[in-house]
Amino acid sequence: MRGSSLRLPFAAAALAAAASAGLTAAGCASLRGALGGDGALAYGLPAVAAAVYAYGDTTVMDIQMAAVEVRSRGTVELAFEPADGGLRATVRWVDFEGRLSSPQGAVDADESGIDGPFVLSVDERGRVELVDVPQLTDAFRQVAGTPGIMAQALFIRLPGHAVEPGAAWVDTVRVMEEGEGLTSTFQAVVTSTWAGDTIVEGRTLRVIRRAGALSLGVHGVSQGIEIQQSLTGESAGVALWDPERRLLVIREESAELSGTMELPALGAQGVAVQARTRTRLALQGG
Repeated sequence: MRGSSLRLPFAAAALAAAASAGLTAAGCASLRGALGGDGALAYGLPAVAAAVYAYGDTTVMDIQMAAVEVRSRGTVELAFEPADGGLRATVRWVDFEGRLSSPQGAVDADESGIDGPFVLSVDERGRVELVDVPQLTDAFRQVAGTPGIMAQALFIRLPGHAVEPGAAWVDTVRVMEEGEGLTSTFQAVVTSTWAGDTIVEGRTLRVIRRAGALSLGVHGVSQGIEIQQSLTGESAGVALWDPERRLLVIREESAELSGTMELPALGAQGVAVQARTRTRLALQGG
């Protein structure tokens, strides 16, 4: 459908950004309380001054005969310091490479599209607030999303206190994005479970498994064309957490959503949409 490709890049970028945020379940909230003490499953001042991660993300959206794909990968450095009631994290993308491909063509982005570091506040549960954000080019936003979404993708939600193996906790996150005449609204209800421990290179790591119920709606008018899209689906993921260093070691997530798109002015009703996304974040050198 030629008409349905009008805003496919934005729709796919919205899915990639929202799914990433929902899977991490790191919604913005008031940052209160002290960092977790010894034995807590919580963020605290890490045993290292800076942590370097490799990041990769792939999102594919199929709309009948049209398809959109967003692929990105990069290296990101997080430097931590204590702050009132939590941590301050300075996030610097060392390198980044991404492409959004659609019937309209391709949009490429690299680290030159980020004008400086992010500065974040992080509490013991992994809730994130933006303190200072750099300017992003339009191309970078299309491929990677907004600063808030990028920041949230680097953290997971934890209980914030001591718990026993087998403990579970539930978080609801809502994300709204606006751009190019369209608004996307995403919600995820994510259940996380401390599933046990594993030993990797001599370190005992917590295994945290997550499952989520997802919904994504996109609506608005772009180029004079009204667009409505509604998707629902599920997510699944696993993370490895180092309690000694208080660092996320690995986070792997996947999600699948399906639903319909409406383009009333073009007479397109109930156009089938299927989407899937995969994200991986891995600590380097440890």
